[in-house]
Amino acid sequence: MFIKSLTAAAVLALTAVAAPALAQSASTTGSGSITVIRPLTVTKTADLKFGTVVRPATGSGTAVISAAGARSVTGGVVGLSSGDAPAAAAFTVAGEGGQSVSVTVPASFSMANGTDTLVVTTSNSLTGSAASQTLSNALGSAGSLAFTVGGTVPVASTTATGAYTGTFTVSAAYN
Repeated sequence: MFIKSLTAAAVLALTAVAAPALAQSASTTGSGSITVIRPLTVTKTADLKFGTVVRPATGSGTAVISAAGARSVTGGVVGLSSGDAPAAAAFTVAGEGGQSVSVTVPASFSMANGTDTLVVTTSNSLTGSAASQTLSNALGSAGSLAFTVGGTVPVASTTATGAYTGTFTVSAAYN
């Protein structure tokens, strides 16, 4: 009897080990995607030029180039027609059509003549927020955004004479 019980127990143990466990399982599949677009470029097509101005005899004034490129003067500053023609700076951002971009134009920059400096306050022709611009055309085509940068520079009766120059950086990034 003992041997029959032992044999039955051994058969039961082997059956339990040999039978796979019946556990709950489930699965699904995922997918991947990618959209590849053109890199952004920023190209300068014109420089900001205030032209030649005469400082005021007393006090101070300004020379202004609008984003449209028109020059105006205030406070006794006189704009001359000689020298560089006044003009707004012009830029083009190019990349993938229909994409949202952030454009960064500095609020101001300095122009120097030796150790003398003038600070230019900028303006631009971008519509709405510079951080939310849209390139022309649609995805799959080249797109672009053209805009201009003007500025205001103070000119006092004590401003040193000479040619002032300076640079500023315009950048763009996809949103």
